[in-house]
Amino acid sequence: MTRKTLIVDDHKLFLEGLRYVLSQIPNVEIVGEASNGDTAVEVAQNTHADWVLMDINMPHCDGVKATAQLKKINPTIKVIAVTMHDDYSNIQQMIRAGVDGYVLKNTGSSELANAFETIEKGQFYSSPAILDTLLRRKTATTAPARSAYHLNPIELLTSREKEVLPLLVEGLTSAEIAERLFVSESTVVSHRKNILHKLNLKNTSALVKYALENGLVQP
Repeated sequence: MTRKTLIVDDHKLFLEGLRYVLSQIPNVEIVGEASNGDTAVEVAQNTHADWVLMDINMPHCDGVKATAQLKKINPTIKVIAVTMHDDYSNIQQMIRAGVDGYVLKNTGSSELANAFETIEKGQFYSSPAILDTLLRRKTATTAPARSAYHLNPIELLTSREKEVLPLLVEGLTSAEIAERLFVSESTVVSHRKNILHKLNLKNTSALVKYALENGLVQP
């Protein structure tokens, strides 16, 4: 299936480079370009794009606002943040806006192709540098506040489920997790279902975002 892709950045030189990188990836069709968030939302609707490669810092309407608007209009659209910035604040804002993946601007065609494939499987994709930034963030600054009346969601998980959770965040398959933990693949699938149920999440992509946002993954 062709990935109808919109590329968004306020630097023409980078857009040219991104066009070249995308030309190396099978089944990608560039259907439009935009230099700011407002235009991106309009072009995405007009071209029926199902993928957007989104810069963050742009004039008029930045990538965070544009991503939130696109997801509100079309929840199925896939947005990959493409940026030079790997600071925690930017990453968190894009995750809250609903971004499906996050790569740096020095990303090559092989990694970007991997990002497409990972997201198509329903998983959140992150460049190694981005994931490192998130996992190094102190849990104390991101963990949900405890309450005498509300149980911390992580306390709902069994010890084995807590072992499975970070491996899911890393993007490992059920087979790979089973091999690492010396259990059956069906057991891992069961743990994954239980984790999603306990945390009231729909899929692994939502689980990754939730874990990163709430400090459920230890550095």
